[in-house]
Amino acid sequence: MFIPSPSPASPEETAAWIFLFDQTGLVIDPETGQVPILKPYQAKALARNGLYPFGTLYGTPCCCGTLVDSLPESGLSIFELREFYRSAEEALRLAIACGRFIADLHTNAHFCGRCGTLTQIMEKDHGRVCPACGFHAYPRISPAVIMSVTRGDEILLARGTRFPKREMFSVLAGFTAPGETLEESVAREVYEETRIRVKNVQYVKSQPWPFPDSLMIGFTADYESGKINIDPKEIIEAQWFKVDQLPLIPDRYTLSGQMIRDFRMKQNK
Repeated sequence: MFIPSPSPASPEETAAWIFLFDQTGLVIDPETGQVPILKPYQAKALARNGLYPFGTLYGTPCCCGTLVDSLPESGLSIFELREFYRSAEEALRLAIACGRFIADLHTNAHFCGRCGTLTQIMEKDHGRVCPACGFHAYPRISPAVIMSVTRGDEILLARGTRFPKREMFSVLAGFTAPGETLEESVAREVYEETRIRVKNVQYVKSQPWPFPDSLMIGFTADYESGKINIDPKEIIEAQWFKVDQLPLIPDRYTLSGQMIRDFRMKQNK
């Protein structure tokens, strides 16, 4: 089980899970195929701006950081993060998400975005503070709504332009705009991408999604009106699918995959 730490205490010289990220990859131990367990000083040379504790995984401390520009000779290797995340168990996924958010904070906010001064690590929170102007920076979390839109025994699914598997269909999703409620985001995103209007928007569950910094917030919604007319910048194709005619859908560990399977289970009762 993964337990996040609310206070980023200094790394101790005890062995820890070392989560090192580059833009699209994660450092692993090729012998075990897992995140390496090292003493923090052994991994110090691999981290661009240092290592940052952020919790425990199965009772062992976790530290995260951003990988230096190229992986030094270390016996370790870089694995594609999405692939590793896909095959990981739930506790490890949560640790990866938390570590990615915090590692990105210490890289992206190393200098103050307001005045350019080198920032300092906060003592009691995961954050950085500017000693010159007092600006506070925290891990970036971008809220994104993801919605299962249904019409009787049909569900609205689409193929996105940025899907890793172009033949896969999923529920619609999009980022929440400033000054907008989550429910308003659902209605707007569905309409912008498909010209379908929805009603009865209901919250389901959420999931941290570290690609790179999203929080996926799941909703269900009922069809109200309209005919599908896609936004080709976002969607390749969108269709209504009956429960017994579903196409290739996302893996069950994803919130999108869970929502589609929930729809199928309810219809089959």
